[in-house]
Amino acid sequence: MGDENALADGKKADSIDAGSDSERSERERGTSDMQSPPQYSVTNTAPHWNDNLARQSPARTSGGDCKCLNQDREGVDPLIDDGPANKTVLDSSNTDTVRDPFTATGGLLGADSVIADAAQQGGLTPLLTAIEIGRIETVRHLLEAGADPNEYGAVGVTKEPGWRGRVRGPPPSKIYRTPLQLAAAKGNLPIVKLLMETYGADDSLVAPDGELALRLASENGHREVVAYLPPRRGGGFRRWKTRHDVAMHRAKRAAKGIYRTVEVLTFHIPKFFVWTLPKHVIVLPIVNRVKWLYQHRGELPRLVADALKRSWRALRKFPGDVWDVLKRIPGAVRSLTRAVVAMIWGIPRAVEIAALWIWSGIQALAGALGGIFNRLFSFLHTAMVAIGTFFQNVTLKNVWDGFVTFVHAVIVEGPKRLWHWICRLPDVTVRMLKAIWGFIGELLGWLFWGLIKALIYVPRKLWEILASVFNSVGHGGKEVMIWINPKR
Repeated sequence: MGDENALADGKKADSIDAGSDSERSERERGTSDMQSPPQYSVTNTAPHWNDNLARQSPARTSGGDCKCLNQDREGVDPLIDDGPANKTVLDSSNTDTVRDPFTATGGLLGADSVIADAAQQGGLTPLLTAIEIGRIETVRHLLEAGADPNEYGAVGVTKEPGWRGRVRGPPPSKIYRTPLQLAAAKGNLPIVKLLMETYGADDSLVAPDGELALRLASENGHREVVAYLPPRRGGGFRRWKTRHDVAMHRAKRAAKGIYRTVEVLTFHIPKFFVWTLPKHVIVLPIVNRVKWLYQHRGELPRLVADALKRSWRALRKFPGDVWDVLKRIPGAVRSLTRAVVAMIWGIPRAVEIAALWIWSGIQALAGALGGIFNRLFSFLHTAMVAIGTFFQNVTLKNVWDGFVTFVHAVIVEGPKRLWHWICRLPDVTVRMLKAIWGFIGELLGWLFWGLIKALIYVPRKLWEILASVFNSVGHGGKEVMIWINPKR
């Protein structure tokens, strides 16, 4: 009896092993189709990137508290921001991208982390997720378990500003980063040191959009990471090309808008007034009436007699109609009086709206001046400390950075605040008119500002084209300066 039980247990174990072997082979076949994006270096930057990488890249994970890299930058949308309701424990049953070593450390991510099998949805690996949320112990355990410190993963998508899912140019493309590049962009110096000093992460890898770990740290203002990383040159042309493509797409879209506007003004509107309107209002009605009279020419005497009878009846009713109009005059006067009273009662509300807008402008101006004076005092303090210590504790570069910050506050930050205040003028005007005249005032306000927008449409599009060209040229000059000084 014991031999039979042992034999049965052995068969069950063999079936379980066979099942696990088959599952493992299916998993390996599945993961063989998903390879990481190619790892570019400063010595090999030939662009072999294509759209197939969306299928080849590792899939993403989504975290409750995670925020995407560079999510505040223009034209960048996050892949991960699913809200606190989607916090899930790492599922070790799915290892399409993670490989078996990652499942061994799945429990280390905890309840506040993200699910590993979400890698099928976007391309973010568990290692990138741990770096995104800043968990250095989880990063260490994942690397010890065999995670590749140089593996690319998708951390976000680029998107043209104003894109709303409609066909308005190229679709969004994924942003790929290595763990070191993501840590440098986040400014997490301990993780950067861990990746480079302990696990030999390669800081010379160039992302598909031309970004280096050093450049990502510099662009996000993480000076301590910039000081730690070695100087690297590379990817400059690809970085410029990425920004140039976006600028040229914006310029082409603006040029198409100008072309359509000129076409409407010079062709469609004249055609409507010269051809379409006279045709349907004058010519075709006359032709149709003449055809009808010809078809009913035998009935013309009776039709003329009926028309004369109707005219005589209308003439006899004319005095009564005049009297009815005169009786309605008092009601119309009362309605007009009520409208005037409502308008008078709406004036204080309109004045209140205007006063609040003016007060917000005063606050914006005060904030702009405060920011300017704050930067000025900071610059003067830095300069005096540098002179007092003979540039020992404060370098000349610190003084220059303080001056640049002050100029930026004068030229960019202050005017930007005032411009945001001015941009509220159309909404304030419409609200004032609505308070005085109701729906009619609101309609008149929107018609007025719609006319203003139509008049400035072409100049605004021309400015977009010029700004796009200057933006591309400016990025080119910036890349030249970066090549001269990689730590810039």
